[in-house]
Amino acid sequence: MAVSMALIVSLLVHVAPLTAQQTEYAEEIRGVWVTNVASPMLYNKDSIADAMDYLAANGINVIFPVVWNKAETQYRSELMLDRFGVEIEGVFASQGRDPLAELIVEAHRNGMEVIPWFEYGFAATFGDQTGGRLIQANPQWAARNSSGQFFSKNGFYWMNGLHPEVQELLMSLIHEVIDNYDIDGIQGDDRLPAMPSEAGYDAFTVELYKSEHDGASPPDGYLNNDWLLWRADKLTNFLGRLYRSVKEKDENLIVSMSPSHYNFSLREYLQDTPRWLDSSYVDMVHPQLYPAQRTAEQYLQRLKETVGPEPGSTGGYIRPEHRHKLAPGMLIRAGNEVVSPATVRQMVAFNRDYGINGEVYFFYEGMGAANDFLADTLGATFYSQPAILPFRQGQLRRPPATIVNETDAGVSRTGSWQAVIPSPAPPGYEGRSLRGQAGSGATITYTMDVPYDAWYRVYAYTPWDANTNPNTATRVAPYTVYHNAGQDSVVTTIDQTAFRNRGWISIANVYLSAGSQQVVQIKTNDITDSRPVFADAVMLILDRSKSPDVEIPVATSLTPDELALERPRAVALHPAFPNPFNPTTHIRFQLEESARVQLTVYDMLGRQVATLVDGVRGAGMHQVLFDGSGLASGMYVYRMQTGGQVFTQKMMLIK
Repeated sequence: MAVSMALIVSLLVHVAPLTAQQTEYAEEIRGVWVTNVASPMLYNKDSIADAMDYLAANGINVIFPVVWNKAETQYRSELMLDRFGVEIEGVFASQGRDPLAELIVEAHRNGMEVIPWFEYGFAATFGDQTGGRLIQANPQWAARNSSGQFFSKNGFYWMNGLHPEVQELLMSLIHEVIDNYDIDGIQGDDRLPAMPSEAGYDAFTVELYKSEHDGASPPDGYLNNDWLLWRADKLTNFLGRLYRSVKEKDENLIVSMSPSHYNFSLREYLQDTPRWLDSSYVDMVHPQLYPAQRTAEQYLQRLKETVGPEPGSTGGYIRPEHRHKLAPGMLIRAGNEVVSPATVRQMVAFNRDYGINGEVYFFYEGMGAANDFLADTLGATFYSQPAILPFRQGQLRRPPATIVNETDAGVSRTGSWQAVIPSPAPPGYEGRSLRGQAGSGATITYTMDVPYDAWYRVYAYTPWDANTNPNTATRVAPYTVYHNAGQDSVVTTIDQTAFRNRGWISIANVYLSAGSQQVVQIKTNDITDSRPVFADAVMLILDRSKSPDVEIPVATSLTPDELALERPRAVALHPAFPNPFNPTTHIRFQLEESARVQLTVYDMLGRQVATLVDGVRGAGMHQVLFDGSGLASGMYVYRMQTGGQVFTQKMMLIK
């Protein structure tokens, strides 16, 4: 009997360590959300650079920038352009900018990870009863209540998160960002995956429910427990598909979720956070512990509901075995209301008392309130020690960039270069830059200490000033980037008169071998418009999308018990999810070390009906999809054999 199966396997692949760091790192999540609402930061390239410098200097190690808000992207999206005629949020389109690309450069320059935040998720719009461009183009996507109305909840009009076309839209947007940007993970929140519990009475969902309930219609009461959980499970299954699809693209990407506080999240928005964690569908979770009263005491009450009444106790909805994934979302600013630095410090202290090593702050503008006092005091106290994210297994994913300025040792010049400083000359990186005349025969060569054998994104710093660049700079600044031991090169020209090109501009993406070598050169004789060129700093940023397996081990302050939570502790075959199932379910297994694995499925007569895995798999957690479409209803046994050990579990197919 033929069986249709899809195999989805996540592996952790490592190479030999390349660099050992002497600094001891904490393993903590220190995150900040960056919004496009009530914050001007994203709308100015210089502000992004200043913000990333400020946050990194005060110990922040991960940034969550908004990329999906009000049916617009905050990055250049071919998908949205093709389907809806809008490539990027209008302000950024008029500026000719891509704020996500700019923020990634500045954050990675400072050694911080970037996890794009799909803020609006399954919400179509806010305050627009037409549903905006998404619903107008696809009315079948509208979420509807028991009266058949397209309704709003807290001002938001929603898409039906159970509709496959809606799920495909969000899945495609997430894949687009992964494919086009060198990021460190993705994040959903209280709108992804989510849907108002009042919804689910649209034609598609009603028919789906009937097909799984012998023709019975959904209950009229939207809070009916079985109806609530049926819809929540559909969203959980979507999260599982999303998780697997992200790991298939890059197993090192973190899947982060920031749901509402449980069980409000389940009752109001069908978000079943404990089920997500039990199913291993999330790497980091940041429940929004936002009390109505912005006090430390109210925050502590929310924290107790999350993890238990006392430090080290149980009873919260996040069990001890998942505690290492927790970094609560903490509100530090709402509108014009700013939570005091003293209150925030007390909230962080509560987290540490309860064994929680990390938090994420909503949102950036609160970090700079009160004369920058909050971030400064966090940097001086809780965040004085540098930190890497958990789940990196003692590896530094984002080393700070390698930067060589135009006057640094290793930079050689021939011919005539004029030193220029701000006013009236454009300000360069660290203030000054050099100017060379076109056709003068002058050259400048940047020799750099390349830290690892890896792919690098190469950038040049373009100084800019409104009074000088439009009239005195070249539009074709020629940068030659050498690679393959200097045998090959890439030439990129930059318009140094364009305002949008100020700051760091990409000039190449190349593979470089570790060691000191000539990387970038500017030749004034290559300038074709007779205008002078400004030479400034150049920079290398490790490209993790192309070099995911470069290991940079660091010393950490983790205890052995904490390390054990991050690393596989045993060989195990886990229960299938869902179980019972129809027609697909997921089977997970974990390995302490690389080993040969056979994973097979049998019916109750002992006949083998499927082989899911037959080969070597690496250390870590793995997952396969079993499709029982061609099988009869009944009990099945799945069996894993590895290293002389045999494990079995049962699962029930119900059609």
